Amino acid sequence: MKARCIKLMDSKGNIQERSPWLTLGNVYHVLEVVQDTHNRWLLRVIGDGVNGVALFRLEQFEIVSAKIPNAWIAVWNAKGGFALTTEAWSQAGFWEAYYDNDPVALRKFEDEKQLVVDADP
Repeated sequence: MKARCIKLMDSKGNIQERSPWLTLGNVYHVLEVVQDTHNRWLLRVIGDGVNGVALFRLEQFEIVSAKIPNAWIAVWNAKGGFALTTEAWSQAGFWEAYYDNDPVALRKFEDEKQLVVDADP
């Protein structure tokens, strides 16, 4: 799945003219689709520069390829959130370990990311 950035917003949903995370017009591979407990739809993509992986509001994007990676599974969490994600990324504590630069989590991320990207090059 791929999405083109059509709007820049901060984490509170305010429109921005610039962003260190995204570039208007750029197409990004969607690593995950998440509906959080506030019923917001979010896309996890690899942002520009050194900022790395983050969740962004769906309304910042237009979907340019809706191909669903075979690696994705549907997950409901205990708080009512929903995600289309990979098995490895759905494990409790995975993203915390990833952002803490845990080598095992970083390796799992790279392996799963490649599966998602290869599904829609």
